[in-house]
Amino acid sequence: MDKAALRRDFLLKRMNLTENEASSKNDLICRNLIQSSTLSGDETIHIFLPQINKKEIDTWNIINALHTLFTGIRIAAPFVIPKTKEMQHYILDAQTRLISNQWGIPEPDPETSKPVQVQKIDIIYVPLLAFDEHGYRVGYGGGYYDRFLDKCRTDAVKTGLSFFEPVGKIDDINLYDIRMDSCITPEKTWIW
Repeated sequence: MDKAALRRDFLLKRMNLTENEASSKNDLICRNLIQSSTLSGDETIHIFLPQINKKEIDTWNIINALHTLFTGIRIAAPFVIPKTKEMQHYILDAQTRLISNQWGIPEPDPETSKPVQVQKIDIIYVPLLAFDEHGYRVGYGGGYYDRFLDKCRTDAVKTGLSFFEPVGKIDDINLYDIRMDSCITPEKTWIW
C-alpha cells in the first residue's frame, strides 16, 4: 500500500480503538520500551507529546517511567516553529510550562523552556501511523520528523512507537524517508 492509503486506514483503525484497548496498548508499549531499554541514565531523549484528539500513544506513561527509573536522563519535547516545517526541542521536566499548538498538541513554551541542540539528542521516540517490516514509517504527511531526523547524529537511535504491527512494505518510500532503527508495539520490539 502507499502512504496515503496507509495513513487513512491506520488513522481510522486507531480512532476505532476503545478507551480500554488504547489504555492496554499504551501500558504494553511502555512495558516493552522499558524492558528492551539499554539506557545508562545519562542520555538525552527526544519524545513527542500525544495529540489526544487523534488517539496517539500516551507518551506521558513513558516519560513518567523514564524519569522514575533514570534520574539523570534528560527528556526533550518538540516545539513546531509556526509557519514552517521545522521543530525546535526543549527540556521537558516538572518546571516546563506547556502550551497547546494549532493541532492541540502540548509543547514546551519556547519563552520559558531550556533549548536542546539536535546534535545532543541520543534517542528519538518517533510518532507514526503505520510502519513496514523494513523500518520505514508513515506519519501525518507534514515531513516534520523526516526533516528533524535528517539533522540528527548518525548514531542517534530512532525508535518508532506503534499501537499496531507492521505492514509488509510501504510502496512509495522515497529518498527523504528516514529508516527507523527499531519500533516498539504492544506485542514486541522490532529491530533493523
